[in-house]
Amino acid sequence: MTLHEITARLSAAGVDSPRFDALELIVHFEKISRAAALTGGNFENPDLDRAVQRRCEREPLAYILGQWDFMGHTFRLSPECLIPRSDTELLCSLLIRSLPAGGRFADLCTGSGCIAVSALLARVDAAGAAVELYPGTLTVAEENARLHGVQDRLALIYADIRTWEPEGTFDWIVSNPPYVTMEEMESISPEVSLEPARALTDGGDGLTFYRCIFDRYPKYLRDGGAIAVEIGWQQADAVCEIARAAGMEPTVLQDLEGRDRVVCARK
Repeated sequence: MTLHEITARLSAAGVDSPRFDALELIVHFEKISRAAALTGGNFENPDLDRAVQRRCEREPLAYILGQWDFMGHTFRLSPECLIPRSDTELLCSLLIRSLPAGGRFADLCTGSGCIAVSALLARVDAAGAAVELYPGTLTVAEENARLHGVQDRLALIYADIRTWEPEGTFDWIVSNPPYVTMEEMESISPEVSLEPARALTDGGDGLTFYRCIFDRYPKYLRDGGAIAVEIGWQQADAVCEIARAAGMEPTVLQDLEGRDRVVCARK
């Protein structure tokens, strides 16, 4: 198959970015540079053929590749994990620039560990705890911590954030929790439908985990500490109200497209 043929197959299957995906598949499975992939040629590789078919069936590209980029780093992935989004880089960047020298943070619902690991790569003075309920997902986070050499500064904790009792306190607590509503789940794309629903939705109004976080975790903040959470673009008012009810003062940060994306609340 040529690049043109793969692109045409993906386009016919309804893939949103067929040329990009075709290039990524060729580069990964042929183990060649992007420049070499663009020069053309006929790629006769059974692994590539199978990968193209999987993408035509709308399996997410990240799961086919087994990896995805976040904050300039490559993270291992499996279908046990939510795929890192560029939107979440806003939350991670906030943590990196706001954590005090020698600071300690907690990442609740860590998933692949992309936020915690990226923060520790940028802040070699910091330490963190990453909490995850699902063993298969936590295994991926552990792999990413080892891959990037931050395992000695990251405590990986198998626990439910609704009942976890941390040891000690934190300068910052961050989370990208399940926040998609059940109503919104009815209109998600075929690719998103193959990501773990438990990482996407709380099965209700999308606010369950925010209520939990702001109810349980302010007492674990050090003086001057903050809780920051990623939110859905229509959730800012509701999450700010939850934060205020917990005695915290929230602010809303917008992503590059001008959508409400993060609520940051201080004691």
